Amino acid sequence: MPNNNTQQFRRSERLIELGRILFQSAQGFTALELGRKLGCHRSTIYRDIDSLSKLNVPIWERDGRFGMHKDRYITSVRVNLHESLSLYLSARLLSAHSDKHNPHVVSALEKLASALPESIGQHITRTAEATHNRKPNREYIRVLETFTRAWSERKQVRLTYYNPSTDETTRRVFDPYFIEPSPVGYACYVIGYDHLRQAIREFKIERVQQVQILNSPYEIRDNFDPYDYLTQAWGVMGGDERIVVKLRFSPNVAYRVRESDWPCVDTIDDLPDGGCLMTLTVSHTLEMKPWIRGWGADCEVIEPEDLRQVIAKDMIAAGRVYEKGI
Repeated sequence: MPNNNTQQFRRSERLIELGRILFQSAQGFTALELGRKLGCHRSTIYRDIDSLSKLNVPIWERDGRFGMHKDRYITSVRVNLHESLSLYLSARLLSAHSDKHNPHVVSALEKLASALPESIGQHITRTAEATHNRKPNREYIRVLETFTRAWSERKQVRLTYYNPSTDETTRRVFDPYFIEPSPVGYACYVIGYDHLRQAIREFKIERVQQVQILNSPYEIRDNFDPYDYLTQAWGVMGGDERIVVKLRFSPNVAYRVRESDWPCVDTIDDLPDGGCLMTLTVSHTLEMKPWIRGWGADCEVIEPEDLRQVIAKDMIAAGRVYEKGI
């Protein structure tokens, strides 16, 4: 027979695992299902759920199923020194991406700072302060929170979306599969199945005017995998289309091009003049255009021809703007 200390230890492990299962579940589980997962009787599950509730773990019960109020549950993570540095770098990138005041970003950074060595934590605290001072956008936060809840609970939403390029406002039912930050323009996108277009679409969260969670759950269609979808995406525009892009960089910037591991790159070949030729395969070229233009005359589009023509026209137009001031 195991002694009492061993029984208590096993129960502690079971409580931790029960909390993890409930936190990760979208629709919740019955006591019978939880008992099967944890290898115990459902009566034990009821006692464990009662114990977790007394410890202020926010568990909900609905129609005989149990789940977790995810926005009220606080997890704990233990990291070593080198992992702390990784979190610090992530915090700095998070702050740079959050161009608006986001109270959840501030709160997360403050909690992270308190869990790290003071020498590192103080810099994350300063990062949180800088994020706190940014311009607030309560409607954006409300929309983002709604998508987050729908995503975690796997519930459909009804959204109103404004497209500035067409000046069109549409309403649609949408299944949120994934939320992805874009490296272009500090924007955040929600990716999923759009019932209006009957296809996978990306929506910029800043352009969503209204969003409401529906009671209807959804199943992910066709085994959609967001990581496969974004494999050849320069930013968030993924899909099955493949476009080969070739860019010639001058000797002035070739060393900078070689220093970074750019997305979607197939090869970077040295050229006789000291420059280099980069070959990429992407799903769309739209998100690449600002990056290409940013290199100025040090980057020439070799192919595809339509992209070459677009960039050429943009560069000629930019040159005319500056000629006016000379």
